[in-house]
Amino acid sequence: DGSVKHLLMRTGETVVADEYISAMPCDIMKRFVPKNWANLPYFRQIDELEGIPVINLHMWFDRKLKAVDHLCFSRSPLLSVYADMSVTCKEYFDDDASMLELVFAPCSPLAGGNTNWIAKSDEEIIDATMGELARLFPTEIAYDETWPATKKQEGVDGQARLRKYAVVKVPRSVYAAIPGRNKYRPSQTSPIPNFTLAGDWTSQKFLGSMEGAVLGGKLAAEVVANRAKGNPDKPIKEIQQDIIDAAASHVAKEPAGVKGDGAIAR
Repeated sequence: DGSVKHLLMRTGETVVADEYISAMPCDIMKRFVPKNWANLPYFRQIDELEGIPVINLHMWFDRKLKAVDHLCFSRSPLLSVYADMSVTCKEYFDDDASMLELVFAPCSPLAGGNTNWIAKSDEEIIDATMGELARLFPTEIAYDETWPATKKQEGVDGQARLRKYAVVKVPRSVYAAIPGRNKYRPSQTSPIPNFTLAGDWTSQKFLGSMEGAVLGGKLAAEVVANRAKGNPDKPIKEIQQDIIDAAASHVAKEPAGVKGDGAIAR
């Protein structure tokens, strides 16, 4: 009848449910669309969305940074948002030393950057970050020969030095919110009777973010709850004509799936 029969796990186990909700990122969802769904315009429009690489940085300093005491949106072209976790997070609380968590983005041309930072070494990324921090906080960050970029900043006379760091690269993160993409974000209601989409990349008022993920999940839950009450589904968001035309000639293939057992799918 066109509905989902069951979910087949990698172990061979099958999971049977009344309703199925996918909260997979858009790039992973593309790799799981069944062959008999592949020509539906609803699923074809997902090809117009692409996750961007994001780099998360964890940086421990040898003293307290006084200028960072909450979550900050940055004026830096490299660091979009950061926070001193020794202040904002109980697990990292420290009266004497700061631990910064930063989002290094955009880090690829797709997201508007001019450098493919995802291909750079951890040391190159940290050096660039230290240079930016020295520029943003010249009275806090010390010149450090280990990080040559700190020397480029005029007026650097701080004392804080980096003790250790960790770099986490996510090759496919939130979808690239470049011009013209919003019209391709699918509604939570799908053409499959018992299948609903969730995720920050589905159609809702926020961009790819924690807020978008929460709202996308809430809207998906509303679709399921509405069905449970026996009410008609909310209408599917209008699909662009170019997608409808392309779907008619699309050659469907078996889903590629993902490889490996790690947290980041390939």
